[in-house]
Amino acid sequence: MTVTSAELTELAQRSGRTVLDAGRGQPDWIATRPRDALFALGRFAVSDAKHHSPSAQWGVTPPARGIADRLRDAISSDTSPGASFLRASIDLVADDFGIDPDNWIHEISCGVLGDGYPDPNRMLRHVERVVERYFTEVMGVKDAEPGTFELFATEGGAAAMAYVFRSLQENRVIEPGGKVAISTPVFTPYLQIPTLEDFGFEVVALHAAEGGAARSTDHLLEHLSDPAISVFCVINPGNPDARTIPPDDLHRLEELVRGDRPDLLIVADSVYAAFVDGFRGLVATIPRNVICVHSFSKAFGATGLRLGFVAMHRDHRIDQLWSIQDESTAASLAARYSTLGPSERPPSFMSRLVADSREVALHNIAGLATPDQVQMALFALSYLMPHGHDGIAAIHDELTHRERALFDPLGIDPPTGTGSAYYALVDLRAVATSRLGEPAGDRLVGSIDPGDILRRVAAEHGVVVLPGAIFGADPWEARVSLASLPVEAIGQIGRAIVDVVDTFAHR
Repeated sequence: MTVTSAELTELAQRSGRTVLDAGRGQPDWIATRPRDALFALGRFAVSDAKHHSPSAQWGVTPPARGIADRLRDAISSDTSPGASFLRASIDLVADDFGIDPDNWIHEISCGVLGDGYPDPNRMLRHVERVVERYFTEVMGVKDAEPGTFELFATEGGAAAMAYVFRSLQENRVIEPGGKVAISTPVFTPYLQIPTLEDFGFEVVALHAAEGGAARSTDHLLEHLSDPAISVFCVINPGNPDARTIPPDDLHRLEELVRGDRPDLLIVADSVYAAFVDGFRGLVATIPRNVICVHSFSKAFGATGLRLGFVAMHRDHRIDQLWSIQDESTAASLAARYSTLGPSERPPSFMSRLVADSREVALHNIAGLATPDQVQMALFALSYLMPHGHDGIAAIHDELTHRERALFDPLGIDPPTGTGSAYYALVDLRAVATSRLGEPAGDRLVGSIDPGDILRRVAAEHGVVVLPGAIFGADPWEARVSLASLPVEAIGQIGRAIVDVVDTFAHR
């Protein structure tokens, strides 16, 4: 039986050691400047709401006219990073996006107050434009016109993922028993959600090549040529395999879609993309076939804020499906989405996705909380500002130092190829061979369960690393979150693994 995260955590907690938890991908950094800006904005918005109210007991929605100047006046003598960020954001949004400063500050002031329903419920208008620009830059989409992509703000990447699967099912894009191809190893829910009783999809696992620069292999493209596979799910850069899909493989997948499989839909999770300089994702090469899921949780240290979105090209391939569905299916779906309003054309998949997120009947009150949308926009702006990439580049440098600190005591090399370095997959077999030589390493591997190594690492050293098997990786691989602990602690994890391998070898 595969060792579980809960079991390893319990063993580590009972070890009597300081627990080093490299299991969950919780980053140990926090983007402070855009958070400081949110609180500065909030203080101004509350003050402005009170100032314009006829009552001492409550405030009113601040008027739009002149609000940008009122904000400038309110923070003119404030030297805090948040205030300077807000001042810079007014000019950036006006100059780069052509958005009137009053309209921008009014939207985010009302948004941070949370005094109205999200309107539009999919995403606030100016916030969407800002986050779309961030998205296209991170994804390597060149020269995209504003509005090329529609975004739906969600309660983190996990909610985005769940909403997408739900709407694919509801709209008969994948029928019960239909095949979903998933690039493995992969974040565990991607293996679990499709097989739940509500969905009942057949998962076709396409295992990545190990160790080298290329994640995909010839058999991946061969499988995706099968018309029975309607959806391909991939995390790029990966989790737990932190590598990106190399340009040559992106090109081969693009050729497949433009040739034999124009109907193939790709759900691409891109949460780690910001860590890779010059990243180019699938949405940059075959945008009309990709449903992209993204989150601010990792790059900005915001896992508790649950800020994510779904992004789709306005002219998406999936919206061509409605014209080829049989009469019975088309009638059923027309009835399901009839409350979205009269239209000459069937509602888009994005419109259905928003509606499905609130069981359709409550679609008019769908949408992410507006203060959360404002924080999302401020995160995006922090990336788009001059030198905005520097902070994330510094984090990536730190992650590569941590990767080296892990692998040096193990005596093995990290995987080659471009990647986020957010996670590391450690081949315990290779560690044993490196420590003991090939014959002795083979004998050790043949005599023990890899889960026993991880149990002992937890019980004797207080270290939690997860078995690769739960991600669909080789059972002898272990996933280490390099984002969760400093260099010194990551080095301790490497030494703990070595100590346990040596103990097993000499027992």
